[in-house]
Amino acid sequence: MRADSVGLREQRIFIRYESQQQALKFLRAILSDQRGIALLHGPRLSGKSVVINQFVRDVQGDVAIAVVDGARMKTPELLSRILEQFGYNVSLNSIDEMLSMLTVFVVQQTRTYQAPVLVLENINEMFPSALGALCKLASLTTNNKNALRLVLVSDRDISHIIESPSMNAITERVAGNFELGPMTSKEALLYLYAKLRSGGVDWPDDVFSVDVCEKLYSLSGGWPGELDAIAVSIIEQADEYPIRLDDIVDPDSPLVDDTPKLILTQAGETVREIRLVEERALIGRSDLSDIVIDDQFVSQQHALLIRNQDSIVLIDLKSKNGTFVNSRRVQSKVLLNNDIISLGDHRMKMVYATDHVSVEIDDPDLADTAKMKSIADACRDKEQKIPTLYPVTNKIKSQSP
Repeated sequence: MRADSVGLREQRIFIRYESQQQALKFLRAILSDQRGIALLHGPRLSGKSVVINQFVRDVQGDVAIAVVDGARMKTPELLSRILEQFGYNVSLNSIDEMLSMLTVFVVQQTRTYQAPVLVLENINEMFPSALGALCKLASLTTNNKNALRLVLVSDRDISHIIESPSMNAITERVAGNFELGPMTSKEALLYLYAKLRSGGVDWPDDVFSVDVCEKLYSLSGGWPGELDAIAVSIIEQADEYPIRLDDIVDPDSPLVDDTPKLILTQAGETVREIRLVEERALIGRSDLSDIVIDDQFVSQQHALLIRNQDSIVLIDLKSKNGTFVNSRRVQSKVLLNNDIISLGDHRMKMVYATDHVSVEIDDPDLADTAKMKSIADACRDKEQKIPTLYPVTNKIKSQSP
């Protein structure tokens, strides 16, 4: 008998299943496709990062490759990070200088070896100005060939972004759009057992029986990250093994995310979901905003959200075209569950974990005080922190028969 620690998230192994294999095949194809731009999307915890990591391992050494998370990254930081990933740790003073250096590198690589590859994650959360710089990189050519291959990764289909007129340099080069799918029930069982074995469990069915694996698959929808989270939560709460079906309760208790969020839409299409994790969030067209909305009818600094205990207060910042909630123009308002905020051509739906009681705030002094205290903080750069959902556990002991 020996004890081993098991952390399902921490296992750096690549467990193959059909959709991931198809995704890898799709990504490898961009290396030979003259258009050279691939779109990859799948929901949170669907395994996109695992696919990207395996893709990088497969092609590393044959081609220069950079992987950058573009979420809420301003143009100078984005270009600097791309240069760093390609091996250039230099200090440049302007966007033009960085674009020039990237141009020289990309063109030389394409002429001498192969076109380098840039994998850009969370493209749906990028600032419009950063997308503009990306289009400039996508338009680079040498000897009538495209000089940079791109893999654009997102949590949802971004066709509505890519197909906008300002993105023509990318649109005309898209070779395909792949949606990552979940595992089958059998794949989920093999996945769980492989993870347990890699963590030192000699007899995985002494932890999860086939029936229990099928239940976990049903609860997770077949998404690997969700499956990991549910499995580890159950393991950490278990007093004895094997886990019984009766031990599996509603997974919403360990996995529930009670963070309020906004669902941003345009023309009926979901643009992105925004978790309101900070005390303040500035909404506007400016890249300094926390929630950037690229809309001509949205002011540079249009509105402010303030988290007040369990509620969210919306304050209009004397915007030119106004802020509307449920078709009513407001100066300040406590947002209720399912309230619809209208900003130009965009809509934002307020979503709480639980319903809220209606409370109106029409005190202009409150709004002015909140603005004075909050604008400076709301303009600063923020990095969204993602909680660790899969802690390492030492509770499983593998047993010989």
